[in-house]
Amino acid sequence: METLRLAALTHLHSLSFDELGQIAPAAEELWIPAGRRVLLGGSLNHALVLIGDGRGVVRCAGETVAELGPGDVFGELSPRRSAYATATVLAVTPLHLVAFSTRSVRTIRAHAPEAVDALLAACSLDAADRATALSGPRPAPALKLVSAAA
Repeated sequence: METLRLAALTHLHSLSFDELGQIAPAAEELWIPAGRRVLLGGSLNHALVLIGDGRGVVRCAGETVAELGPGDVFGELSPRRSAYATATVLAVTPLHLVAFSTRSVRTIRAHAPEAVDALLAACSLDAADRATALSGPRPAPALKLVSAAA
């Protein structure tokens, strides 16, 4: 992705042009038409996905559990990561997404750790979340047994 296009995303204005240049090669732009669903358990699950433009809703088991818009993030590195493997994002309007795969973020971190830290900080990940995100795959969320039939 071109550095200038990445710089146009308002939620990345805190990054310097050099930092944007270091992360831009790992960015992938996606355009999702209105009405299309994106599976969070699919390829975008292993990414940090920024919404550049448009509106979407996170749905699980037929229920809306969150609304997303410009500046929001989702995916494995997101602080609002869905606990449900079957969740989807439904594009209410056309969505312009910018995705960074977890693998590419870890690769960039090897030679530009400050740029990756700036990206994750701009996406509202605190220091503990950044360390966890970059350490490896996250464990599945703990499930609690609510009730059991006798």
